[in-house]
Amino acid sequence: KHANSIFHQLLKFIPRHTFQKTVDRHKGDHRIRTLSCWDQLVALLFAQLNSQTSLRGIETTFNSHRYRLYHLGTNQVSRSSLSDANRDRPSAIFTETFYYLLNQVRSKLPKNDSQEMVRLIDSTTIDLNFNQFKWAKFRSAKAGIKRHTVYDPNAAIPVYFSLTDAKVNDAKELNSLPMIPNTTYVVDRAYNNYRWFYSLDKQNSKFVGRIKTNTCYEVKKILTPIGAGIIADEIIRLSSIKGKAHCPIDLRRVTFMRAEDQKKLIFITNDLSRTAAEIAALYKQRWDIELFFKWIKKFKNQAFYQSK
Repeated sequence: KHANSIFHQLLKFIPRHTFQKTVDRHKGDHRIRTLSCWDQLVALLFAQLNSQTSLRGIETTFNSHRYRLYHLGTNQVSRSSLSDANRDRPSAIFTETFYYLLNQVRSKLPKNDSQEMVRLIDSTTIDLNFNQFKWAKFRSAKAGIKRHTVYDPNAAIPVYFSLTDAKVNDAKELNSLPMIPNTTYVVDRAYNNYRWFYSLDKQNSKFVGRIKTNTCYEVKKILTPIGAGIIADEIIRLSSIKGKAHCPIDLRRVTFMRAEDQKKLIFITNDLSRTAAEIAALYKQRWDIELFFKWIKKFKNQAFYQSK
């Protein structure tokens, strides 16, 4: 007697007709005879859940369940066909599928006031085997790619990501990241970009980041430092030529002393209404995206060692 597997139940979150519309739009199955995009998707999802790291491993383990494949709407796969599909099929098909699933998750979350939306932006370098991925070389004997991520700390999920060469500067990738009005973006010092700061302010968004040590500014007003660890709270204006031209608005400079290691952190923000303690707390949320990156790398390393 047939019984639906857990994998079959997971696939129900991706409606076949919705996925097929995406495939048709990108002509993913055009002139395909043996391995459809759905077959490819199911095989790759199975490989991910089963920690398979090679095409031979996917072929062997996936086809060992050949009597259950009919109920998944798929067939057996060969590693050569899967290799060709991974090389030739439009990646946009799977990107759109990811965002479809992401929207389904977000629709189940409690609705927050748009003024309370917070997004964390950061990047991490994912190391690759230099002998196998020489195209991803970024040091003398290292290979890797950089993942740029926009993260929702309230939902604990990434809402956008892109992959680039490891050499790509974080600040340069800002132009490709989608920015939403009425949102607070929290970044580290690598994203200190005056043009970007000003563009956020013009769309009624806020930012909280780390100020660079060589930033030129003039103090317009000194505020009373209120809150644990707050050393200074000032309203400033950028005074350098580029600063005046690219970000001609009042900003806030908050100096905070971290209790655990007595390290001094200096924040820059266009948020003139939150308290200094709230701004420090927002920056502390960046730890959430750091934990997310650690989880990704831990999962990658586990999959590697299990395959050896």
